[in-house]
Amino acid sequence: MTNQTIHDAAQAFLEHLREQGKKERTLYTYGKDFQVIEGFFGGDKPLASIRTPQVGKFFKSDHLLKMPSGPDGIQKPRAKPTVDKTVRVFRMFLVWAKETGRLAELPLPKDTPMGYSRKKNQADDNNE
Repeated sequence: MTNQTIHDAAQAFLEHLREQGKKERTLYTYGKDFQVIEGFFGGDKPLASIRTPQVGKFFKSDHLLKMPSGPDGIQKPRAKPTVDKTVRVFRMFLVWAKETGRLAELPLPKDTPMGYSRKKNQADDNNE
């Protein structure tokens, strides 16, 4: 399992979500997010070889932040909600990969938003 490529692990993640009852449209859009992710890292790259600095570079890359060049050769920026969703899908995927033993450590930069539950827990901690 630890030798899985990004592509194979992504397919396993999507299958996991399908088993959890996610709608086909959600799985389709997540698949599009993985096309962006694999386009940056390479689908044949071993998942376990991803490191935090590489993830940080991805989060700042034109590959994530801009759409592919149009016929005029100009890359237009992706909409912020689209970028945020791709980051969220990638984060969920990496967390799942760690929980399922595909990753030993979570390669996320410290400033990566971790979602609602973490914010809620931090707010709870601040109220004590």
